[in-house]
Amino acid sequence: MDGAAASVGLSSLDWIIIGVYFIGTALVGLAFMKRAGQSTKDFFVSGRNLPWWIAGTSMVATSFASDTPLFVTGVIRKQGIYANWMWWSFAIGGIFAVFFMSRLWRRSEVITDVEFTELRYSGRSGAVLRGFRGVYLAFYINCIAMAWVILAMFKFFNVAFGIPRWQALVISCGITVAYSALSGLWGVVVTDMIQFAIALFGSVVLAARCLQVNGGFVALRNAVVNTVGKEDVVRFFPRLPQGVSVFSGEFWTPAIMSFFVFISIQWWANKNSDGGSVVIQRMLACRSEKDSLLASLWFNFAHYALRTWPWVIVALASIAAYPTAKDLKAVGADDESVYVLMFMRLLPAGVLGLMVASFFAAFMSTISTHINLASAYFVNDIYRRFLVKNSGERHYVLVARVSSVGFMVISALMAMKAKSISDIFQFLLAFSSGVGIVYILRWFWWRVNAWTEIAAMVTSSVVSIALYVASDRKWMGPFTPQQTLFATVVVSLVVSMICTFVTAPVAESTLVEFYRRVRPPGWWGSIAAKVDLPPGLRVSYARDIANWIAGVALIFGSMFGVGKLCLGYWQSGVVYLLVGAVGAVVIFRNLSKQDSDEAAQRV
Repeated sequence: MDGAAASVGLSSLDWIIIGVYFIGTALVGLAFMKRAGQSTKDFFVSGRNLPWWIAGTSMVATSFASDTPLFVTGVIRKQGIYANWMWWSFAIGGIFAVFFMSRLWRRSEVITDVEFTELRYSGRSGAVLRGFRGVYLAFYINCIAMAWVILAMFKFFNVAFGIPRWQALVISCGITVAYSALSGLWGVVVTDMIQFAIALFGSVVLAARCLQVNGGFVALRNAVVNTVGKEDVVRFFPRLPQGVSVFSGEFWTPAIMSFFVFISIQWWANKNSDGGSVVIQRMLACRSEKDSLLASLWFNFAHYALRTWPWVIVALASIAAYPTAKDLKAVGADDESVYVLMFMRLLPAGVLGLMVASFFAAFMSTISTHINLASAYFVNDIYRRFLVKNSGERHYVLVARVSSVGFMVISALMAMKAKSISDIFQFLLAFSSGVGIVYILRWFWWRVNAWTEIAAMVTSSVVSIALYVASDRKWMGPFTPQQTLFATVVVSLVVSMICTFVTAPVAESTLVEFYRRVRPPGWWGSIAAKVDLPPGLRVSYARDIANWIAGVALIFGSMFGVGKLCLGYWQSGVVYLLVGAVGAVVIFRNLSKQDSDEAAQRV
């Protein structure tokens, strides 16, 4: 291959560190093998006994995959820091899920979010939806997600060691599938704690090294701006056109249009609008409703405010070091894999081994979760529900372990054909963008039924694929990812609402039982009137709205405050941090008041 792999090697100390990490991970799998094998409840939701700090940290570790820093590096090199709104916008929906969804999910006491469909809907349509979503999430969504994470490891092995894809696949996936299949969610969350610490430490050390090489925060910023020739690369928001009306076509540049779609549509249209499968699984595994809320709040803070900037600093340093595609080609890298090149060339022996281990940790934490989740959908919502209904718990755990290997194989085959992490990510955003609003409405509005979800899922898939094919073959001209997402959302919403009103509502007895068990807010009309709840359990969501607004201020204030300080904008950094602090105070006071109210009700 290339000069990158040929010029860099790992020392004996590096290999020892990597070896210790792999041995430790394997031992965790063996240690939790017996506990996870007791029942599917233990295997898939850890017996519902996770405290918030373990569940939340596991959420954070899982969302930090080996693809994440490569993805961030790629979008910054191509567009600038503001391009991260592609995923920053999800913080709005993430905080919504914290205060509106986390307690509701925990109350449902299902094993998967797919099982929820037969709790919420009745009859054959509910069963059809459960089976359909089980296949959809297990064989498509989770496998696609694993494919782009595996692709990142291919790029890592190619740049770091010059190893071809099939060898990288065997090395990176072997231990991961073994310990996740053996230990279930227990092993996943415990190793997540270790993997998160290693991965975060590695990214911070690399960022510090990049700052040292470039002379500090301000010097790095100036070097990047001078290299690119404009300040847009370090802006947090796209530049507004000057002297142009907002109602004119000239105002809506591609960057402005993308930003508008991200903050106004994407966060609620995406499949993760009510938490997302990975986060929901941890919510369901928490020991209480409060633990579920705190876990998801900690996840959002750590994911956006803490982890963003080490990746951004390394991406900026890569621009200063390798500003053009020609420079990257000369060292055998691209806009994404240059992140690997940076740590292979900047870190000393020992630290380099830890960084390589952290890359494995990021990969394994995400892959192990998706393996467990795909297996949960298959066993709990397809195999046990429709194929083999009355077998013993140990039989279902055995099927879960075998299917874990199968899902890894499917994802690996997808990854072998893929080329770009960001392309897969943007396709998946559009592919699942029509279902988000339905996932929210099913909690807040009694009239939503199973056919609403089925229509949204089918329409979203068909429209997004059709637009991608049309764009690729230039039948209707090229569509941007944002145009595809917008069109998919609009068509899916219209079709799903039509299906809602032309099909029968859910049986009243099912709705009454659902409301009694979950106590959702929103438009439940006569259903709520039929459920005689004690005064302390009656639904009020005014405080949740205040917490949502405060939570958004906390996340973005903290994130932009840290970012401004990292780029040497001291005054604006302090202002943003103050905004975040105000949001934290409001949330703390409201949660304390809620605890006091609940304590008084128990007395």
